[in-house]
Amino acid sequence: MMKNNKVLIAILVILIAIAGYYFVNNKSGTIAHQEGIKSDFAIEDTASIDKIFISNPEGTQVTLLKKENEWWVEGKHKARPESMNVLMNTFKKIAIKSPVSKSAFNNVVKSLATRAVKVEIYQGEDTPSKIYYVGEATQNHQGTYMLLESDGEKSTQPFVMHIPGFYGYLTTRFYANPMQWRDAAVFKYLPSEIKTIQVTYYEKPEESFTIQKNGLLISLYDNQTAEMVKNADTTVLNNYLTFFEKAYYEDVVLDMKEAKKDSILNAQPFFSLTVTDIFGKENKMVGYYMPNYKKIADAEGNIFPYDLDRMYGLYNEELFVFIQYRTFDKLLLPKAYFLKQ
Repeated sequence: MMKNNKVLIAILVILIAIAGYYFVNNKSGTIAHQEGIKSDFAIEDTASIDKIFISNPEGTQVTLLKKENEWWVEGKHKARPESMNVLMNTFKKIAIKSPVSKSAFNNVVKSLATRAVKVEIYQGEDTPSKIYYVGEATQNHQGTYMLLESDGEKSTQPFVMHIPGFYGYLTTRFYANPMQWRDAAVFKYLPSEIKTIQVTYYEKPEESFTIQKNGLLISLYDNQTAEMVKNADTTVLNNYLTFFEKAYYEDVVLDMKEAKKDSILNAQPFFSLTVTDIFGKENKMVGYYMPNYKKIADAEGNIFPYDLDRMYGLYNEELFVFIQYRTFDKLLLPKAYFLKQ
């Protein structure tokens, strides 16, 4: 009798396992074979992707193009490598978490039709191989409502999508603002690529300087007199050039009212820093103090007038960004720093 019970239990366990297998596959696999339903979101060969077009309901859009294995924003600016890596990883690993429930179906379809971010993915053809319609997060923020279009037809079934092992939703990965996709590098030079560096301090103009490089010869100039500083330490000057190998802004300033932005840009800057390379191309950052919105105070309770961690920056007279002191402090040295002791 005991032996028979063990056999029955073993058979029952096997049957439960088989039922579980078919239940799971019915949720994520079998449904894909129903007419009109498209569920093959993932792209295994992400290296074949050469163009991505993203647009949102507000009319903002961006085109990302791959040229010689480098991604470019609107064909003009290099794209952020880390952002492109996240996007490719999303295309490769995205998976169905579940179909949209019957109770939520109508609301999700309506939301996707009016508020979805559209993501067109191209793989060497003039027409997209896949189009994602990316909606809002699920209530627990562990999934994202999405609909797939391919071969000119939209799926009749939206899904809750996720990336296995990632806890969060995917909507924020598909932003349409071109500025957010641009490489955050401000200065990215080898010392041998630098021709001149000009630094202007508006509060202390006597500490402003220009470094000029001509082959192996490097010289320091006083900005006020335009005369060469004779007691400059060339070792310190050459070491300073190495600080420009990696300097990045933190992020683009978005959603700021134009009046406030104009007020900041019309104020006296803290600094202006221009690097000209050996080919004559310039990159310029102008820094502006950021008010101490956090009301951080010193030991005596005196509130600092400006933020201690960040500034506003205007990059190449077009991109309004946040920059960090910890990145720029080593670039913003006074003229006296380069003098022989």
